[in-house]
Amino acid sequence: MYIDLRGVRNTADLYRKISEGLTGSLTKLRDVIKGISGVKIAGVEVTLKWRGVDSIILPRLIEQLTKKQTVVFVLDEIQELRPPLSFELKNTIAYAYDNLPNCTFVLSGSQIGLLKDFVGVDNPESPLFGRYYTEVRVERFTKEQSREFLQRGFGELKQSVERSVIEKGVALFDGIPGWLVHYGMSYVERKNYDEILEIAINTARNELLKLNQREKQVAKAIANGAKSWSSVRKLIEEKSGEIIPKSTLTRTIKALEKLSIIQDYRFLDPVYQLAAKLL
Repeated sequence: MYIDLRGVRNTADLYRKISEGLTGSLTKLRDVIKGISGVKIAGVEVTLKWRGVDSIILPRLIEQLTKKQTVVFVLDEIQELRPPLSFELKNTIAYAYDNLPNCTFVLSGSQIGLLKDFVGVDNPESPLFGRYYTEVRVERFTKEQSREFLQRGFGELKQSVERSVIEKGVALFDGIPGWLVHYGMSYVERKNYDEILEIAINTARNELLKLNQREKQVAKAIANGAKSWSSVRKLIEEKSGEIIPKSTLTRTIKALEKLSIIQDYRFLDPVYQLAAKLL
């Protein structure tokens, strides 16, 4: 069962996302769902009642779903959750880990550092501390793998494209699987490289706009060629006309690394580098 946790800000958001996940798994879980108090099936849509009479809490929901079958819960972008929702979900996962053998949790996210912080790998106070887990990283493709990926994708969609189309995608997206999927699908729909690039940059820019002002300044400095702590500081101070405390800059750089935006004063994603120049 896949649950996309992006944009969750309150309990209503969380239960709405879980309802969407149940709706997406309705074909496999219908017989189980229809017997759970607090869960309603209306046509092809599932809704949860999360407060009041006959409401349901997360541990109880998971217990009922996994009573007679194994269920894999994929919680995507889980690192975006904030307290108290993050505590509620971590406690639920810990309870399920200890008491419900028929469930498996896959915690996924694009920001590796924050994802580890969420799990509490090194935090004894985290409800998930000490639980066994397996880490799986999706590495970027080599150039040859990227070519093969795009060629196979276009082939499956019965699309004949020139070699230059493949090479542009390989060169721009630097082996990042998500962007290669975006490029392939968008090209089938639009067949306009410049438009696809603009959409990708705008998507990345919208994510960068969520950063605080100092983080945006540092990202823009690195995007424009700053390759060391001192050069980042110099460029920002020249542009802003203000002195940046050393501790503030160091903390900001570490924050961007945790967000998986930069590493060693370079962008991990070339599209984000292009977008950062527009901040």
